Amino acid sequence: VPKGSSMVILLADTGERYISTPLFQDIPADMTEEEKAIAASTPSEAPPPISLPEVTQDNTAFINEVNSTNKVVVWSLEYCEFCWTIFGFLDAIGVPYKVINIDSFQYAKHNQGNKYRAALQKMTGVNTFPQFFVDGEFLGGAADACINWKKGELQPKLEKAGLKKDNFNNYQGDPFEFLPKWMTQNPLRSK
Repeated sequence: VPKGSSMVILLADTGERYISTPLFQDIPADMTEEEKAIAASTPSEAPPPISLPEVTQDNTAFINEVNSTNKVVVWSLEYCEFCWTIFGFLDAIGVPYKVINIDSFQYAKHNQGNKYRAALQKMTGVNTFPQFFVDGEFLGGAADACINWKKGELQPKLEKAGLKKDNFNNYQGDPFEFLPKWMTQNPLRSK
């Protein structure tokens, strides 16, 4: 590598969560023409789909039980920046929530986390995280929560669930402030 060059090597499923760390602060989010040429010259293919276990009544029952006994539930992955987005946002508006990190050690035995993931995917039709529920109703992920807050559609649902305290901590910010910093040019901000 020529002196003065920057080299970034990312492993699958790790790049987006590290790009907003100080390690990458001097590297622009957009690729240069040279980087685009290198990327175009490299053969690639889509990763194989995730193989999930069969959905069982027990796993579906667990999800329904958690969702029905908690006002707000966030089904999450521990190192997911979008999960961190919704945590920061809910904390800012003073809404308490239950977190189930399906990839945590707690759910590793017998592949339990992936069993819950399969059941969630079947229930919601969504395979990304976080998965956000209020009063048992699936409301989407972090970007959905941000968009619905900006449209004024999330507040009534939280209020109906009895979660409006101090006018949501008098929050006056833009919920997109909690998105990963590499998304500063995020087109969702206008929605």
